Amino acid sequence: MIFHLILVYFLISFVQAQNKCITNDDDRYIDGACFTFFNIPLNFTAAQEYCQHHAPSAWSILAKETSDTQAIWLAKIAVTEFEMNSGYFWIGVYRETTYDNFKTMDGFYLRYQRFAVMNPSMNYVAARTSDGKWYTLPEERRLPFVCSYYPTNVVQTAANAPRVLKSLKELFYL
Repeated sequence: MIFHLILVYFLISFVQAQNKCITNDDDRYIDGACFTFFNIPLNFTAAQEYCQHHAPSAWSILAKETSDTQAIWLAKIAVTEFEMNSGYFWIGVYRETTYDNFKTMDGFYLRYQRFAVMNPSMNYVAARTSDGKWYTLPEERRLPFVCSYYPTNVVQTAANAPRVLKSLKELFYL
């Protein structure tokens, strides 16, 4: 019986590992997070709203970069997805006034940053496609954008349940 429980645990872990992001072929899993690219030029606020209402996960926000790996890969993928060798795309970093510290769209102050200049002058952050460095731009600038979510916030849909249940039945000869 214990053997069967252990086997079920590994089977479920394997199924989840195979599909880290929501079943959307366009989502990219990079260093612990899922990213969705939208080649729709919107201002910063509209891009964030779009992430919340149109991205694959209800937990989506403008991209939260937490490592150089994510920043570099997002920039490389953006070149192809947005069809531009040099340009900018919105990520989820902002500050309310020039006197405030920058934070991510989920409200946390930055633990990771990739600003190209020491003292950014504006309040809304975009990444550059050529190197992934961060620049501040006016909020009303219309740019493509990237949304992100963590796969642990993804609720498996009922569509996946029959396939897993069938596998379990075959495993236990039910």
